[in-house]
Amino acid sequence: MRWHIAIYGCCLFLLSHPAFSDCERRFSMSHSGDYVPYQYTNAKSQLVGLDVDIASHIVSTLGCQLSLEKLPPKRAQHLLKEGALDIMAAASITSERHQYAHFSLPYRDESIALFVRKNQAALYNNLTLTKAMAKELKMGAGLGGWYGIEYQAIKEQAITEGLLMLQNSTEQRIKMLTHKLLDVVIADLYVGYYHGKKYQNVAKIVDLPHKLNNDPVHFMLSRKTFGGAEVDAFNQALVTFMASDQYSKLILKYRPEK
Repeated sequence: MRWHIAIYGCCLFLLSHPAFSDCERRFSMSHSGDYVPYQYTNAKSQLVGLDVDIASHIVSTLGCQLSLEKLPPKRAQHLLKEGALDIMAAASITSERHQYAHFSLPYRDESIALFVRKNQAALYNNLTLTKAMAKELKMGAGLGGWYGIEYQAIKEQAITEGLLMLQNSTEQRIKMLTHKLLDVVIADLYVGYYHGKKYQNVAKIVDLPHKLNNDPVHFMLSRKTFGGAEVDAFNQALVTFMASDQYSKLILKYRPEK
């Protein structure tokens, strides 16, 4: 995963924007609870993570407050569409999502990997999803996630043929992989390794060379609750923060090891 984010041609300045002057709003953002190191529940049952820290800083810079709601991704997307939720993190841009959400500038990158058991890595070294289906391999992925065009192309057929299981917990899917209940797990590169390490299974799993997606991710801002001026203000605060030493230190704090 590349943790260097390109800063696009925006002016860098500390924010003082009329769209949020004397802000008394409390913005709501969804939190998956199980997406380390980006969004997770810590030992004190607090909702924390890199995405949370970045969003909190941006909203604070705007003079507003942020509240977190633990929600499944599909439910969160529905609420964002209805204007009952303001912000979702870790979003890839799609034409469907553009209908109900603005997208912030990118704030980190994301790599989607195919995980297999290490003792089968040589056998599956050139594996793609099409080849996985031809081999009738059992696959697991998350509900509501965007895993790239290749995944979208096979998703419905794989579900129909009983080859693709969808559920919310990456942790559970990694466990199923190591217990031979799944042959392939589709997950963020570092999220997958985190859960492998957590249960002493990191030596048993490996990511394959073929990656399904390597894209920057964005905050989605509900079109029902964010106007154009507010989106501009959010982006200005984000760009300024990403150019700061504080952002660099934050990345170092959360960057996970394989």
